[in-house]
Amino acid sequence: MKPHRLFFLAALLWNTAACTQSEPSDAIVPDAGKPHAGIVSGRVLNEQGQPVANAEIVASSTDFYNKTSTGHTDAKGNYRIQVPTGVAAGSYSVEGTVTFRYHNKNYKMALYQDDTRVFSAYEGAIRNFTFRLKGKRTADDDASATPLGGTLEVHHQVDRVVWENLELMLEPDGPLVDGSAGQKIVTKMPLNDYRIRDIPVGQYRITARDKATGQALGVMVAGTNQNYATSAVGLFHEADFEGDTRYELMIYVDTL
Repeated sequence: MKPHRLFFLAALLWNTAACTQSEPSDAIVPDAGKPHAGIVSGRVLNEQGQPVANAEIVASSTDFYNKTSTGHTDAKGNYRIQVPTGVAAGSYSVEGTVTFRYHNKNYKMALYQDDTRVFSAYEGAIRNFTFRLKGKRTADDDASATPLGGTLEVHHQVDRVVWENLELMLEPDGPLVDGSAGQKIVTKMPLNDYRIRDIPVGQYRITARDKATGQALGVMVAGTNQNYATSAVGLFHEADFEGDTRYELMIYVDTL
């Protein structure tokens, strides 16, 4: 075989391995506690221990750019992905997401992972995930890491609203992003931060008051043409781009 044909064949094999897909089947048989070479497998559950179907799991090479293998969970929450074990197979890390249709948009939500260790393709791995609306994204995260929940950014009229007295109430306006019923949140603003973090993603009716005086304050959602009112309905949205797993909402607070 001519040298240029050998080069073409090698390039074709490399590109095929660079981004592989593992399609969901009706019943994926999980690996019983023991990993296998060239395989990463596991299960995705919610916090109630119920299986999460159609979650997307991506195994990404830590040695080569854009070299991934992707799989999806079955109805029992199981997934099984084959990763290349050929020449220069290297090591992999794994991340997971699940997508919900919410207010006519796709919301891609990150999955919690308790084991973030890199693994060798030759050894394989078992990596399980949990769907949570709030809390750490991984067991390794510290207080500075972005949590699973959304971030509410609050701006106030400094000459009329006393920051230290500002109290907000967020009441779910319909189901949350996963279809569950949310809970009312009542919180004061942090003294040294204008953001409230780790709020379950959804749509909320927001009210504000001066806790010291009991005076109701006006609320307006950023990016709308609404005036200040005793309450405003706001929907969390992607922080940076479509498909981002970080969500935010910005409001303004002033006297009425």
